[in-house]
Amino acid sequence: MLTRMAGMQYEAKAAEITAPVSQPPVTQPPVTQSKMRLEALDLLRGLLMILMALDHTRDYFSNVTIDATAPLQSWPALFITRWITHLCAPGFVALAGASVYLQRRRGKSAEQVAWLLFTRGAWLLLLDLSLITFGWSFTLLAPYMNIISAIGICMMGLAALQRLNVRWIGAIGGLIVLLHDLLDPIQASQLGPFGNLWILLHQQGFMLYHGQRFAMVYFPVLAWFGIMCLGYAFGAVVTTPCGARRRTSLGLAAFSLISFTLLRVLHGYGDTYRFQHLAASSRSAMSFFQVQKYPPSLQYVLVTFGVLLILYALFDAVVQGNRLPRTRAFTEVFGRVPFFFYVLHIYLIHTAALLATMAVHGDWRFWIGPGSTWGDGPPAGYGYGLPVVYCIWVIVVLALYFPCRWFSHLKARRRDWWLSYL
Repeated sequence: MLTRMAGMQYEAKAAEITAPVSQPPVTQPPVTQSKMRLEALDLLRGLLMILMALDHTRDYFSNVTIDATAPLQSWPALFITRWITHLCAPGFVALAGASVYLQRRRGKSAEQVAWLLFTRGAWLLLLDLSLITFGWSFTLLAPYMNIISAIGICMMGLAALQRLNVRWIGAIGGLIVLLHDLLDPIQASQLGPFGNLWILLHQQGFMLYHGQRFAMVYFPVLAWFGIMCLGYAFGAVVTTPCGARRRTSLGLAAFSLISFTLLRVLHGYGDTYRFQHLAASSRSAMSFFQVQKYPPSLQYVLVTFGVLLILYALFDAVVQGNRLPRTRAFTEVFGRVPFFFYVLHIYLIHTAALLATMAVHGDWRFWIGPGSTWGDGPPAGYGYGLPVVYCIWVIVVLALYFPCRWFSHLKARRRDWWLSYL
């Protein structure tokens, strides 16, 4: 009996020794509220990048030569294709401002952020006049100051305000957006030697040297600076708890859209285009939403901000609920590397347009030189309808996904100082 009991004890100890040690369950690190806030911003930015590619694909491949938002010339499909891309520029600029505020919240001093803004703004301006200008026209002889130049100059301006309280910066932005339309009657031709400065600040057009064009200013910076300041102030909303920031975003969206509607219906201040009741209801609707983008009017800012704020609240809810993970992962890739995407998509679309023109024996030289950016339209006999434009757009976005994902992973792995400038 004793022998059997000893044997049983020995077997039990052996089993205890050889049994696998139980491990605690492996869990993923919790996703913080900060990461959720950033993902919602990246999702919105990614959607805007995708829409921007649609606008530029239309620029290079459409056979339409009319103003796509003119209610008496356009048609609903073309109008909507163009109008939804109105969201891109104010979204980019406002999100750039919000990102600056979030950097301040992460502990960077006013001096550190000011230096980063000034140097990054100067870097963006230099790149827009060189690398990006070449991408638009395949020549450096047609300087083209687009949204990247506007963002760069606005960043340098925001650098000078970093010692101010966020409320003061928001108030400055609000006053600029509210009042800059009063400056519309002033024309660069009236200002003599200061005409070029006025074009840079408020009036879209060509900068002149001895009467000759030497640069095209597509995005005069004054109103965009106001939008960046408002985006900086919105950064304070982004950092509030999820329920509060969604309520605030939707409240601001309602205020913006109601204000826009009242101004349109009452033919009020804030836009050069007036709402007209036209023969067809679709044309009346197009007239209602036709707003001035260059420079962005008060009504343009109100309606685009209203839509952007709703989209932000929607994306924030999707992230908080962990919904649509695959769609989020796809869209977020573009939002994390917006400048990288911007440069690649210009070169890809422009090269594709040149090759398409050669394939149909068209005047491919049009795409090399000022004509592709300063011209009045595509070469004669070139271009495609909207269904083909949309197909090309989808191909462009899919083609850019993998290089953007690679660069996104590179930025996540490394902390080289130069990556903060891209």
